[in-house]
Amino acid sequence: MFEKILIANRGEIAVRIIRACREMGIQTVAVYSEADREALHTMLADEAVCIGPAPSRESYLDMERILSAAVATGAQAIHPGFGFLSENAHFAALCGKCKIAFIGPDASIIEKMGNKSEARRTMMEAGVPVVPGSRTPFFDAKEALEEARKIGFPIMIKASAGCGGKGMRLSESEDDFLQNFKNAQLELGNQDPAAGNGEALLVHALHQLPGGAHARAAQDIRPGIGGPHKVQAPVGLDQAGVA
Repeated sequence: MFEKILIANRGEIAVRIIRACREMGIQTVAVYSEADREALHTMLADEAVCIGPAPSRESYLDMERILSAAVATGAQAIHPGFGFLSENAHFAALCGKCKIAFIGPDASIIEKMGNKSEARRTMMEAGVPVVPGSRTPFFDAKEALEEARKIGFPIMIKASAGCGGKGMRLSESEDDFLQNFKNAQLELGNQDPAAGNGEALLVHALHQLPGGAHARAAQDIRPGIGGPHKVQAPVGLDQAGVA
């Protein structure tokens, strides 16, 4: 078991991880931006390190600063929580190069699951049932409309590589499809670069699901243990996990 873990997140997410570590007798290191200097997670952790100014790209998304904090404090592992760098394959790989454990899936798994088009293809090849939809992403709205007609409305338009619901639109019929497709692409044009290439869009049938509970299938870092792990997500993200 790890003796010290750095939590590369903030707010309620970091607080939950810190409390769990405390119950397990694991020391914790919190990281924070200048704007979060007096945040609760910085007070609950055993140590706290400032990693930059308020903008996320200069603090919570800065891989070098987070890894430097882990090395400086002697943390053996990094827990990314969810959001920020939790689904960043490059960051997971960098942790390995620095001999710091990444608490989450291997970089190769994140690479496959992070892009929804690749994730769908991987699941279909493995014989896992998926929601009916396009096998490849579209850049052209008219080509996507042809596919949508084959699938049947209502249709969910979803970024191939997006996060937090960005680039997602519900199309009830052909009448609003082209405009919704365009709006999704426009929104992705201002997307945080950490979310990856998000201009390509998938279309698939919409099945209304209640609530905001998500289930992620990922490898457990312990040998011989694996399977689905349930995580909680805010209600506002109840459709963000549709792949």
